[in-house]
Amino acid sequence: MSFASPWFLFGLLGIAVPIYLHLYYRKTPVRKDFPSLRLIKLSVEFVARRKKMRNLLLMILRIITIILVVMALSRPFIGQSASARSSSDTPTAFVVLLDNSMSMGCTHQGISVFNTAKSRALDILEQMQPGDRATVGLINDPGRLIFSQLTWDKETLQKSVGNIPLSMSGTNMASSILPALKLLVPLQAYRRAVYVITDMTESSWKPFIEKYDLAKVEPGIDLIMVPVGGAAPENMAIINLEAEAPVIMTGRQVPLKVTLANHSQRSRRTRITISINDERKLEEDIEVEANTVKDTRIMATFAKTGMNHVSAAIQSDAMPFDDQRHLAVRVFEPCRILLIKPDSTAGQPENREDIFVKFALNPLNRSKDNNFAVESRSTEEARASDLKKYAAVCLINQRHLDLELIKRLSDYLMGGGNLITFMGNRVEPEWYNKNLIDDLGGSYLLPARIYKRVGNAVSRSVDYQMTDLDAGHPAFSIFARDGSGDPGRAQIFEFFQVRPNPTAMLLARMSHGLPGIVEEKRGRGRSMLITFSADTSWTNWPVRPTWLPFLHQTLISMITANELAIGTIRPGMPVSATITSEEARELALKMPDDNQVKLTVQTGAQGLVHFSTRDTDQNGYYEILAEGGKQILSAFAVNPPAEESLLDRINLRQIPRFIPLAHEAGRGKSVKEKVSLLRDGYDLSGAAMLALMLLALFESWFANLPTARRVD
Repeated sequence: MSFASPWFLFGLLGIAVPIYLHLYYRKTPVRKDFPSLRLIKLSVEFVARRKKMRNLLLMILRIITIILVVMALSRPFIGQSASARSSSDTPTAFVVLLDNSMSMGCTHQGISVFNTAKSRALDILEQMQPGDRATVGLINDPGRLIFSQLTWDKETLQKSVGNIPLSMSGTNMASSILPALKLLVPLQAYRRAVYVITDMTESSWKPFIEKYDLAKVEPGIDLIMVPVGGAAPENMAIINLEAEAPVIMTGRQVPLKVTLANHSQRSRRTRITISINDERKLEEDIEVEANTVKDTRIMATFAKTGMNHVSAAIQSDAMPFDDQRHLAVRVFEPCRILLIKPDSTAGQPENREDIFVKFALNPLNRSKDNNFAVESRSTEEARASDLKKYAAVCLINQRHLDLELIKRLSDYLMGGGNLITFMGNRVEPEWYNKNLIDDLGGSYLLPARIYKRVGNAVSRSVDYQMTDLDAGHPAFSIFARDGSGDPGRAQIFEFFQVRPNPTAMLLARMSHGLPGIVEEKRGRGRSMLITFSADTSWTNWPVRPTWLPFLHQTLISMITANELAIGTIRPGMPVSATITSEEARELALKMPDDNQVKLTVQTGAQGLVHFSTRDTDQNGYYEILAEGGKQILSAFAVNPPAEESLLDRINLRQIPRFIPLAHEAGRGKSVKEKVSLLRDGYDLSGAAMLALMLLALFESWFANLPTARRVD
């Protein structure tokens, strides 16, 4: 309890007055002579007892009257908050935390929940008194305090609330509530409070209360909840969009997986619209059961190479911001692969050591609808080939190569091409080490030096298996799943002993520990060395089921290695990545609203450009531009977190320490009045005055009531 005028409490000393008067006027009966002493004695005793009881009651009533007079003049306040138990002259320090996460973008009874929340924040700030200090914070992810310190400037705080935008990000209670409490703890001389204005979504509060014990918050700090938005509206959302293909080629159908979530109590039907580069391409109706998540796959075909913008949309509802999702995909022309096989000996059949690689990459030898267009050439034919047209080059069991071809292979690899080298019985280690490593200096081709042969492919008395497969590398990650096969079951009868370069990665070992497959990044390209043959002369792997996926995954990982892979981006997350561009020295970021911002870049060797940005607040498709905004180097998409679409409300009773401050328009007290009651408590002076008047009337009547006489 607190008092507006505590000095009047000294008036309680007046209680001594009726007590003194009661004791002073208390007398013994006066002796009188009457004819019948017996009757008089009985009458006096009876009257004395009645007067004694009435006088005692009158004294109590007069004491209560004095107490009520003092209480009315001192204006007592009582309330459930810690602030109400402090003196009304004590200034207040408080923080208003406004939830501006995406879930606040829904509507309630046709009114924006976020606008209602901003109105509540302004009502709370309106109650600032001279001497009060406050600040405003945001509860999106990551949350923050707009002003890191408390301020007396009410007008500035109100303007800051008016300028707060709705964020497309998720909710992070800890990032705003914890800094607010840290700010208020030292201010012991103030009445302290934290106001949290939010839609009370369960998905945002449960992780917070499970991790942090609010019951341990200092009792002197009031935690006040201001719920907005009412009951959770029905909501259907697109929570995921992805292309189910490791590499996307023009003219080929690709399954797009769209995941829908129906957060309502009834089954709902909606229409999914797929757009590619802002052109509507496909539509499909789908029904989703109540409170379920459903995947649907829609086949799409891309006609444009380079970066493509894919979006999926459904009909708008009470929460419009999760009804569309975006995806950035790189589309390639069918990848051309060059196989350089050994030259055929005069008078002998054509060399076919490339057949297993060729068959694995294009099993049906199709010219269309295949990821890889494979061309097999002899070293003589390869000299006249334009290597830049090929996504990868495979050297198969070569003895010697023309020096001009070696130089072109080196330029091709360092410029972003990919090289796979298979060993075999024609390989001469000394020549390989000298011509493909030593003589090329920093532009060498091989990721390892080659030494002697191990095993005997003729007798096949001893076989080796691949072990220690690097499951984190795309070439072998597919085999980490159950039922995908095990390359370690393949038998290898002969291979070359090699020593990997210091910067090379060892992807597989032989069963006795020697390296089996080695890869190294060379310039902007990648070089892989497989220490055994590409056909069945040294191993039976080419006839096993794991051979095809290994080659496909290896080439896909090489082709997409230089692509920007930012991953899942949520609104507000910083983006930092490295791309390859020889010419670009200045980059720009084109945002979904078509505005462009200059990126901070750092240029490195071999055409690598590193950039970073924090301008990811909008949902949609972002492009990284060069050459004055004309060339699209790469792109990425920003989408809201799926949990923001779940609008179920949490029961306030599950959140400890918070005092509710609910308000319905047109009903009960306004927010301003409720804030004042929480701050100062209920004013009991009016009730004391009313009780005082009633007590005065009763005391006057009771004091003038004649004493009843005994009648025998």
